[in-house]
Amino acid sequence: MSQSFDATPQATADAVHAVAAAIGAANFPHAQQLAEAALARGLIHPAFFNARAISLERQGRDEDALASFLQARALSPKDPRLLNAIGLCFMRLHRLDDALEAFDEAIRIDPANAITHQRKGIVLGMGGRQHDAERAHRRSLQLQPRNADALASLASIAARKGDVQPAKQLATRALGIDPSNATAHVVLAEGEIFEGEFGTAETRLRDVLRTDLPAHGKAVALGVLGDALDGLSLTDEAFSAYEAANTEHKRLAEKRFLGKPSALDVLDALIQSYETAGWNEHAGDSTAAGEDTGAHRHVFLLGFLRSGTTVLEQVLETHENVATLEEEDFLAGLAQRFLTSRAGLDDLHQLDGDALAFARSQYWENVRRHGIRFEGKVFVDKNPLNTLKLPLIWKLFPKAKVLFAVRDPRDVVLSCFRRQFEVDLAKMELLSLEGTAQFYDRAMRFGDLCRKTLLLEFYTHRYEDMIADFEQSVRAVCAFLEIPWQDSMIEFADTARAQNIRSPSAGQVRRGLYDGVGQWKRYEKQLAPIVPVLRPWIEKFGYGEE
Repeated sequence: MSQSFDATPQATADAVHAVAAAIGAANFPHAQQLAEAALARGLIHPAFFNARAISLERQGRDEDALASFLQARALSPKDPRLLNAIGLCFMRLHRLDDALEAFDEAIRIDPANAITHQRKGIVLGMGGRQHDAERAHRRSLQLQPRNADALASLASIAARKGDVQPAKQLATRALGIDPSNATAHVVLAEGEIFEGEFGTAETRLRDVLRTDLPAHGKAVALGVLGDALDGLSLTDEAFSAYEAANTEHKRLAEKRFLGKPSALDVLDALIQSYETAGWNEHAGDSTAAGEDTGAHRHVFLLGFLRSGTTVLEQVLETHENVATLEEEDFLAGLAQRFLTSRAGLDDLHQLDGDALAFARSQYWENVRRHGIRFEGKVFVDKNPLNTLKLPLIWKLFPKAKVLFAVRDPRDVVLSCFRRQFEVDLAKMELLSLEGTAQFYDRAMRFGDLCRKTLLLEFYTHRYEDMIADFEQSVRAVCAFLEIPWQDSMIEFADTARAQNIRSPSAGQVRRGLYDGVGQWKRYEKQLAPIVPVLRPWIEKFGYGEE
């Protein structure tokens, strides 16, 4: 194809200048128009694809923007600004590994760019890697000491840990540089809530919400506002704030899951497949031979989110004969292979020999790679939603014990609805009361099915029993695990403060035993429509007809 007569270096330079001027004036639609015209004339320059991408990005079309940024990068592979833009697109699309790769490459090219380190920290935090996130933000501050966003991010990490005073100090420093920094204001509001200054927190958050916040920041601020209003016993207003926060989170996340079956659909299919697969308690006999873990005993701590699994795991972590792993899903790949269809369940049922041994070895290799020293100890793998992987747990580890944590289902559902999780396909259901109740019901139904059919040793631990009589409740758990009670377990909060806890309940756990019993009663009106869904489990777990 012959080149257009005006596709000269000077024509390209003039077009690049015009596009840059439009971007500099924040006239992004015009910049895109100029870029499209230049490309149509046969002019080629990364600035044109970049301008198109920026405009698409501002329209919320992140997939299309990413494609254009990648075209720009093909022409300028060593441009750290493009790598930053690509990383941000991947971050919004929740492709966290790809985002990290882009930011790491940008840092390799330009290691002194503070903003890139800060953005890397955000992605690490989204993935639950808080220690690594903190390190990235601190590196950003070393390079740019007056980086208010990095200070605010560090404040937010400290707040999630329950380190209230350091969080407040970092947030105050951030506001000294940027008085309008929304993240810092939200952190200070969280500190005010912790100290019982609910009215002050409400005022601060309402001021923040009147500013031009990005959608995610708005969602977070609304959720914290709900906590402030809850502290003021304004339950109707608090519930509305939680609902508004979840609506924002859902709007941001739902396009990632368009065309995919919902978590409830997946669970319905799993339950139906399991019910018709013909598994029974005798099927486990042939799998026990050859299991050699290196751990003295293997335990899975399961249940449902917000059922007290984190506090129990931290209590057990204080025991000298116990090693724990918190919410690292080393069974995810195998679950995708074996637990998503009836054919997969049949294949799992027949798994044996070298294939079974290899699957086990991969699990233990991942645990070791994570730095857990479990040899000769009771190893506790805590992940509440591994309830949905019980057939896989049984097949790989038939000698394992199962600690099944329960809490009043009404408190569980309310707490899931109120807390802000990183949204994935399963946690999309937690953004409405109805979805949370239905998800809880499906998970408990599947857990109950597995408990009746799999030859695994179960023990039910009630959160409320631990609140009522901590020592007696934990002694019973120790007896189940065949380890002696140790007085050090009472001081679990001291140990928790040194841990990198990933759960949203980290701050509560580090402050000691939290009496969250009966919170649902203040929201009885809002919960009334979903109580019929929960009633079988309210009765089964012994919570009565209050």
